[in-house]
Amino acid sequence: MAGEAIEVTVHDRGTVVVVVARGDVRGDTDALRELVGLALAAIGRKPAVIDVCDLYSHHQDGLAALRWLLRQRPHGAPTVVIARSAQRRSLHGVFGAQVAWYPAELHTPWIGVSASLSHRRRHLPPDQRTPAAEEQMRELLWAAAEEREAAALR
Repeated sequence: MAGEAIEVTVHDRGTVVVVVARGDVRGDTDALRELVGLALAAIGRKPAVIDVCDLYSHHQDGLAALRWLLRQRPHGAPTVVIARSAQRRSLHGVFGAQVAWYPAELHTPWIGVSASLSHRRRHLPPDQRTPAAEEQMRELLWAAAEEREAAALR
């Protein structure tokens, strides 16, 4: 799928769906909502890795649109968002028990997974970190690490 300045691709990797959003929003939040919204609706409740590290939003309305879209994942649908540290700080209220952050700056898989798990432990209360949920999130984080590693080779 592609808009004028935004490109969204969806890759079904079997147990995980990878959504990659790239481009420059520059106020075109409608295109962002439409393209990413369609992709998220298509994957439904399937575990997902959403890569937004190459999606540049220069205005608060673009960030608000991205936050809103990421919150639209159905309850019980685990999600890992690959984002740069500066993007993560702008996505207030997105990360929680069902949505984890994978740091885009880290290209060594085990370091990225460790950083993500550490971030979750630091920010989630213990009652939201059940062993089953953590295991599922760990698998998704490894899928995100593999996606970042493959992106570095392209």
